[in-house]
Amino acid sequence: MMNSRLAKVWQTQKHKAMLIGEQASLNYEEFLQNVADYCDYLTELSATSVALCLDNSLDWILIDFACQQLDIVLLPLPAYFSAEQIQHSMSTAGCDVLIVDSAIADGFISKISAVKLLEQRAAHSAFSTYAVYKLSTENVSNVKSCLPPSTAKVTFTSGTTGLPKGVCLSVEHQWQVAESLTESFSSTMTKHLCVLPLSTLLENIAGIYAPLLNGTSVVVKSLASLGFNGSSSLNFTDFIQQISTVEPSSLITTPELLKGLVQACNMGWQAPKSLVFIAVGGAHVAQSLLDTAHAVGLPAFQGYGLSECCSVVSLNTVTEHSGESAGKVLSHLNIDIRQSEIIVKGPLFLGYAGDKTSWSQTEYATGDLGFLDDKGYLHIQGRKKNILISSFGRNINPEWLESRLTAEKSIKQAIVFGDAKPFCCAAIYVDDRQTSKQQVADSITVLNQQLPDYAQIKSWFYLAQAMVPNSELMTANGRVRRVVAAKYFKQEIDDIYQVERVM
Repeated sequence: MMNSRLAKVWQTQKHKAMLIGEQASLNYEEFLQNVADYCDYLTELSATSVALCLDNSLDWILIDFACQQLDIVLLPLPAYFSAEQIQHSMSTAGCDVLIVDSAIADGFISKISAVKLLEQRAAHSAFSTYAVYKLSTENVSNVKSCLPPSTAKVTFTSGTTGLPKGVCLSVEHQWQVAESLTESFSSTMTKHLCVLPLSTLLENIAGIYAPLLNGTSVVVKSLASLGFNGSSSLNFTDFIQQISTVEPSSLITTPELLKGLVQACNMGWQAPKSLVFIAVGGAHVAQSLLDTAHAVGLPAFQGYGLSECCSVVSLNTVTEHSGESAGKVLSHLNIDIRQSEIIVKGPLFLGYAGDKTSWSQTEYATGDLGFLDDKGYLHIQGRKKNILISSFGRNINPEWLESRLTAEKSIKQAIVFGDAKPFCCAAIYVDDRQTSKQQVADSITVLNQQLPDYAQIKSWFYLAQAMVPNSELMTANGRVRRVVAAKYFKQEIDDIYQVERVM
């Protein structure tokens, strides 16, 4: 059944564009008809679990809604997943149908040789072209017993080691988070532009469901038209041109995207006056970057969330925001702080696929350190397991230092080391075409003047190339694999501290 609030909101504005794609737009009645058509198609396929690997498009959204209507499990897949991750994800979710963009279908299929294909169908909607594959249903019934009851969506979150975990979410939970988010939205938000992949849960929930519940039109452009080339390369000229053309009210970005928008503003670009809210997620954001963004006219606000909490736990907003906090906790959740760790209580994920010991939790230990201030704002102090303890006994949060480093114009990426060492050092990546080593040194000198002595970056070395998500050094969602990085750069790190001992 379609979300009742969604129906109520859009039945009063039937002729307004609800979804705006590159080739067409849909009002509410057209949206319902297209969802119904996809319901018929998925029923014809006898689908019970669908793996979806499409570029951002109207079809992606329509298939998502159709799966909810039919109680079909949906597995959104990012195109950059490795062959091992794809096969693991599809097998874990018991997928019997695969829908993939035609442009990448052959390469994608080559990654899943272990999955038995029964039938291929070419499909073409009014919005995009894609391939549909029927998959072997061998052992699907056994796999389905590994999913918690009421599972509607499985989103895979990659940890720092091993295969990704399948976070199972119900329809009710997804829409509950979306409804809580609308309490923070303004009626002046008339148009949201999706700039993150829709397979990213944050964009799915906060960029589609929540805006639609708010009566806000959702604009969907292909990632290529937005300037993206793969998971970590972006043509910023194309990106800001799309923002200028669409004139959205809201965006969801990562810290790196926000940094690029700030630099574009410093070079003369002006954000459209329509833009009133930029949510920044995915990693810690340095307060200096947020302050600079506001100074150049970018209304950027930090939030905090996890897949296990259906993406969003807290959020700063236009009307309620505070300094370096991650905002106030959404109304359907409660927070406990135990030994400095953030514990989330309230509606949570159903559990991990294949791990029945994780099912039906009523609270979730996040592994993040933080506190609630006296005004109810949540502050994040880093990952519990990532804390560095210097040889002088000082606790140091590497993510905090990394966000401060990458907030500097000259530094694109950074990894901070220093556990059981007398001072901190860093591996950094810069764009040699735009940045000299002297500029880097000057930036770090200025930064160190703002840091306590025990947290200052006393030495650093350069990465030969940028780290990319879903690689040896980074998880699929862009988090540094710290244990791996410490081993990978052991010689460089040892050289730094050996020089210090000699001196």
